[in-house]
Amino acid sequence: MKRWQANLLMILAALIWGAAFTAQSVGMDYVGPFTFNGFRFMLGGIVMIPVVILRQRSIKKRAKPENTVLSKSCSLRVSSAECS
Repeated sequence: MKRWQANLLMILAALIWGAAFTAQSVGMDYVGPFTFNGFRFMLGGIVMIPVVILRQRSIKKRAKPENTVLSKSCSLRVSSAECS
């Protein structure tokens, strides 16, 4: 990543952070804290859905079949051990 790209992303992060504080201050005048946080997390989840889908596609393209089988079998063993 080039330096100007990093600086641009830092400015974007600062703008989002500052706007979120302002939105939270204004939003708390109209709804309660649990409702506000519920909507906030729901909006964050909706925004993250495309990111997760794109990342899964890129991971599947790079994954080797034997690694995928091994990781699935390990995760099944861990989840079955937690349930018993």
